[in-house]
Amino acid sequence: MMGNLKTKEYLTHDELIERIFQEYRDCDKKKYTSLFLSSLSSNKLNYRSGLPVFAIMQSFPKHSFTPCKKTASEKALFDKMNEEDKAFVISRIPCKYCSSLKNIEVDIELIEECFSEVGGLIGHNSLTYYRYLLQTNKLEIVKPIESDFRIFSEIITVLLQANEKETVKKTVQSKIGKIRGFKSNTEQRQALLETLGYCSILETKEHKGLLEHYTNCASTPRKTHSSDWNCPVDFWSGKDGINKQAFRFWFEEYKELEQFWK
Repeated sequence: MMGNLKTKEYLTHDELIERIFQEYRDCDKKKYTSLFLSSLSSNKLNYRSGLPVFAIMQSFPKHSFTPCKKTASEKALFDKMNEEDKAFVISRIPCKYCSSLKNIEVDIELIEECFSEVGGLIGHNSLTYYRYLLQTNKLEIVKPIESDFRIFSEIITVLLQANEKETVKKTVQSKIGKIRGFKSNTEQRQALLETLGYCSILETKEHKGLLEHYTNCASTPRKTHSSDWNCPVDFWSGKDGINKQAFRFWFEEYKELEQFWK
């Protein structure tokens, strides 16, 4: 499979979706959460990167390429085109479910860099999802240690103690950066908090995570025009707290964390 990606310049949308679900069938929740937790004290960011995609896959639909609908004026213009022009337009229209094009260029350099150096998702596209699952499935399972549980507990405590209007973007993520033994920069902390959003642990009534409700993450709304945070965390504030049911779904097997869902 890896060899095919290296020698093939393009993959079709449907071929890539099939590969994503092949990898997803091999995923193990305990492995993904254990790697995520184990990354906190070790700073091995590749351990952390798989969980956000695995969370998105909980509701990600298996689908064939379905172009976004054209407006009436766009359709009228499209109908007047010759077949060659129509084929070109179709090749540039994204899928309404995942925003990927019908034919996808296989360029993995930036994807691999983010996987190893960010510890989460920077962009949302099918090729990234596939590569993150593929690489995480290759990793050996690693058991979290006491310091991992302490760091994660302190992260959740910071979130629970945030005042009603406090968001993750300033004070919260700054406090998380001061946790003893947790080496991270702003980008890495943002990726971690967004992961908790995809897991539905951090969400709002209006903006849900991906545990039960699918949203095309490539086209979700932003709280402000200038925000570079992803939904649902972009809309979260202290009054929203954490979703205990979602926390339990992901971390019930770790008695060290049961205080946050019981």
